[in-house]
Amino acid sequence: MGRKYKHRTIPEQDRKICGSICFCQFTIVISCVALVYLSVAIYMPSHRAFHAGIESDPVMCQTVNTTLVNYCSWASCGEWCLTKTTGFCPQIHATVRRNGTDILLENCTRTASVSCPMVNVAAVKRFNCNNGSECDMLTGVFECKLGHCSNLSEVMLCHDRPDGAVVDAERDNMKLNGNFRCLNSRCTRIKTAFSCDRYCPKISTSNINVFLMQGDNIYAASCSRALALNRALGNKPGERLSEPKEIWRKGEDVIIASCFAVGRVAEGLRAEDCVNGSLMSELQVPQPFLNFTTFLSLYERSLPRQVDPGDSFLPSQRSLTIYNNSRLYINLEGCVNTLRGECRDFLASHGADGDNQTAQSRYPCYYNKNDSFFVVARFDLNKTRTELLIAVIVPSCLFVISLTTLVVITRSVQVGDDAKMRCRYCVDGQSTEGEGEGLVENTAASTPSQGRAIDTETRSMAL
Repeated sequence: MGRKYKHRTIPEQDRKICGSICFCQFTIVISCVALVYLSVAIYMPSHRAFHAGIESDPVMCQTVNTTLVNYCSWASCGEWCLTKTTGFCPQIHATVRRNGTDILLENCTRTASVSCPMVNVAAVKRFNCNNGSECDMLTGVFECKLGHCSNLSEVMLCHDRPDGAVVDAERDNMKLNGNFRCLNSRCTRIKTAFSCDRYCPKISTSNINVFLMQGDNIYAASCSRALALNRALGNKPGERLSEPKEIWRKGEDVIIASCFAVGRVAEGLRAEDCVNGSLMSELQVPQPFLNFTTFLSLYERSLPRQVDPGDSFLPSQRSLTIYNNSRLYINLEGCVNTLRGECRDFLASHGADGDNQTAQSRYPCYYNKNDSFFVVARFDLNKTRTELLIAVIVPSCLFVISLTTLVVITRSVQVGDDAKMRCRYCVDGQSTEGEGEGLVENTAASTPSQGRAIDTETRSMAL
């Protein structure tokens, strides 16, 4: 009799056991990899944070110098912590000081704000003087590099004095390297340093007695009085006042201050971290409008006449200074692992150093009172502690649970002679399949030729 095999299906119990073993092994591997990676990303940085001696209360920093180099020994922000920063190396230095005065201006009218943001030189029109007659009518102040020139006159009014060689932009275009004053393609090199003023909206000064600077914005208003909400104590931590103190009242003087944040409230203005408060006679303020350059010049001349000579309210910045010059890092590691261009955003928000009469970046920072070498922009011990606990507990628990499960499976599962895994404690008795399981006896009918042979044999026996 012939036999044939039928397809064997894996028993349900066998499949569940195999799946459990594979899942636990996968979890153990992932947990081990996570522990190795987190040792660099979380454990070591957390250890440094707890032992760095950084004060948990923020102070105020202001950028004094920013440089960009291609290859550097240090960077304020790097895009990947596992490798040394190369290519994009922003280096930011900042001055560190205590917070200034929070003020409240009451009964304000004619409130207006004027913005004059920093000019993006990379966005101005560029001329390729290597391309035919593109520069045959070049006129204005240009910043050139190997015949490619950016027109600074489109966005700024430059006060320059050309004193170098004359270059023909059409014939000697490859000599266009540096700053030039051009007139109909004849360009004269500007060798000495010069300054440029941004084209900004005019500031209304008619019936205005308050000017507050916030970055590249100026808030102007006519207010009745100014109240201080806290008192500065030099480079020591300041104190909050139980009752606001009047520091200025409407009269013949205009009050000017530089603040970190300015916002409108009901019938007034509220400003935070105001420093360098000064007074200026209303007669000194041009009417009815004022441009940014003139305003900054007037403000600089008014600084000796302080609102409070004792530097308790709207104090001078020098009286609050803790460190004059320190390196600024985005965090203790000086790098991030997000790979989302976070360092370029950090440079844009923290890298303005006041070039071309623009506002310097001002931001909260954290410092070590015993070390002036560096300060950090991000520091939160509570967040660090939470991240450390999660990074330790989650992968460790997964590792222990998976390992324990594998040990239990090893002790409770047996493999039979038929190469199937069974839980020895799950079922009391299990029927085993015989050796012939899966074999089917062939009981099909005989073929016609076999039938004829049998008939012939029967007749022979009868004879």
